[in-house]
Amino acid sequence: MAKLKMMTLELVAPRSNKSAILDYLQQKGVVEPEIPADTDGLTFVQFAEEQNETREELAAVKKALETLDRFAPVKKPLTAMLEPRVTLTAESYAEKAAKLPDTVSLSRRLADMEKEAEDCKAEIVRQTTLRARMLPWQKADIPVLSGHTAGTAYLLGDFRLQRTREELLTALAEALPDNNRIEIEIVSSDEDGACVVVFCMRDEADRVEDALRALGFSRAPECAAQTPAEYIADRDSEIRTNEKRIEEISAEILSLAERRQELEFAADALAIRSDKLAASEKIPETQRIFYLKGYLPARAAKRVQTHLEEACGAAAIIAEPSPDEDVPVLLSNGFFSAPLQNITGMYSLPGNADIDPTGPMTFFYYLFFGMMLSDAGYGLIIALATGLVWLLKRDTLETKMKNNVKMYFFCGLSTVFWGAMYGSWFGDAPAVIAREFLHKDINPLPPVWTDAVTDTMNVLIMCFILGLAHLFWGVLMKGWTDIKNGHKLDAVFDTIPTFLTVVGIAPVFFGLFWQGGEPPAGYSKLGTVLFRIFGAVHTALDGVYVYILIAGVALVILTAGRGSKSIAGKLGGGLYGVYNLFSGYLGDVLSYARLLALGMATGVIGQVMNMLGTLPKNPVIKPVSFLLVFVAGHAANLAINIIGAYVHTNRLQYVEFFSKFYEGGGRAFVPFETNTKYYRFKEEL
Repeated sequence: MAKLKMMTLELVAPRSNKSAILDYLQQKGVVEPEIPADTDGLTFVQFAEEQNETREELAAVKKALETLDRFAPVKKPLTAMLEPRVTLTAESYAEKAAKLPDTVSLSRRLADMEKEAEDCKAEIVRQTTLRARMLPWQKADIPVLSGHTAGTAYLLGDFRLQRTREELLTALAEALPDNNRIEIEIVSSDEDGACVVVFCMRDEADRVEDALRALGFSRAPECAAQTPAEYIADRDSEIRTNEKRIEEISAEILSLAERRQELEFAADALAIRSDKLAASEKIPETQRIFYLKGYLPARAAKRVQTHLEEACGAAAIIAEPSPDEDVPVLLSNGFFSAPLQNITGMYSLPGNADIDPTGPMTFFYYLFFGMMLSDAGYGLIIALATGLVWLLKRDTLETKMKNNVKMYFFCGLSTVFWGAMYGSWFGDAPAVIAREFLHKDINPLPPVWTDAVTDTMNVLIMCFILGLAHLFWGVLMKGWTDIKNGHKLDAVFDTIPTFLTVVGIAPVFFGLFWQGGEPPAGYSKLGTVLFRIFGAVHTALDGVYVYILIAGVALVILTAGRGSKSIAGKLGGGLYGVYNLFSGYLGDVLSYARLLALGMATGVIGQVMNMLGTLPKNPVIKPVSFLLVFVAGHAANLAINIIGAYVHTNRLQYVEFFSKFYEGGGRAFVPFETNTKYYRFKEEL
């Protein structure tokens, strides 16, 4: 359990070597640069034009990858997340980077092709719309554009309501009684309306159209001097032409899909270039030299200093940071604790006065996760799955995924342990299978300790005992932190009175739940032993706990207000310390009841699923029903409760444990590195 020791790096180097040095630092990813406070005589150079060009090229490459994903999607297996990114050396990176201009040209070509395909799709929509507008007129054998001869005129249009020829002629006769030279032809008619062609004398065309409009007439779309059939045929031809072009573009893009890796490398290389330009803008320089200051882990300092001086012509100084510096934090833990560093980071990294809490919380984290999931069958699934991944992929997994795999492996083992203690193997599946299918009223896998669903009070007491141990461990960490920071008296006054007071009041608290007597029927041998041990301890403390409590309360009154200068202040602080201790620990200990609640939820839901699967009485249907409900039900139960176990285990660490000794507030170490998606350089830390 440790925060890595950090050192400061200061270097001065020729300006001509700036690019090479930044390339080295970015690929190694072990230095966090910072803007120096004193920049007299130095200037910051901006690279706005280069940055804009790089971002434009990066956007084009990302757009090209999106195009390939649409036209030539890659089907990735579920195990794809376990596959590492391709590892690059500096030499292979330089070799690929030489082809970058050609790849950027490819991305722009893909963008142009997709734009053309989109234009073709838009044109298909437009032509389809025009075609649909003309479909009602397709039986008309005259041009759609209303026209006339020397003496006659014709009008094409439609009515919103269904009309017959006789209705229209009658209506026109009433509107134009002096005009009997009108002919109407119904082109098409349905419940939505009627399409008609009206013939009349040329000099009466305007009057006839006005009369028709009064009846709800509207002109047909005057598209061209073509018949509707000819117009529709032209639209069909345009649609086929655009569809063919889309097929050609799709085939061309598919042929370029084999160059996807080039585009992926270009995306990473351009992101690296953009980050490098941004970092370079924050590094001051003169006409001849540049100056860089930053932080790096002590274990990498000598290696970096040697390379900068020997290979880059830089003058590099490694030194201890001053006490008032805001030094970044980088955690480093062993095999068992490293997977939980992310849990610490989600809360807050340790400040200067803190110890790294990752190691101290590790045992209880895995212990509590298993208690809350608490089904040995589920634990076996988790442990076997993550263990298999570890065996097959441990040499290729990236650090973050590797830690996740290890964390859930240990959580799975803890779940198997507690599931066996409670006798929960996919709920009560062993007993149900024996009873329903083997017709034997036995439980092949009885609890090693007790059944949490039926023996809730005794399990609850165990949860409180473990919770109290967890809180005491936090108090010990407080004492250790005080000793580490030179506050030895604080370590004594903040730990011993707390221990005495809580130990003194604990038997009274546990007595509220303890039933005493003989172990319940069906207890295992281990459960019986634990029951009697707890009973003996409870009885033994019955005569002395009052004296322990008095001693603890007295010490709290005497020491809790020691920061005050007045007698009244010291006494008031002491009394408040007693109140705060009792109320705080009462609420904290009760919080550990969630260990029972979530464990019971997992077990009860599992039992319900098993019961539902055996509801059918038909001997043929019952096994099928049980299998289907078993797989689906327990999969859902595992998915839901693994989330609950994760969330509430974190809560117990953050709220109950960390509050006893941990302040946090540290700043994460953010090195200048290659933030890439598809490729990676060899990890240094």
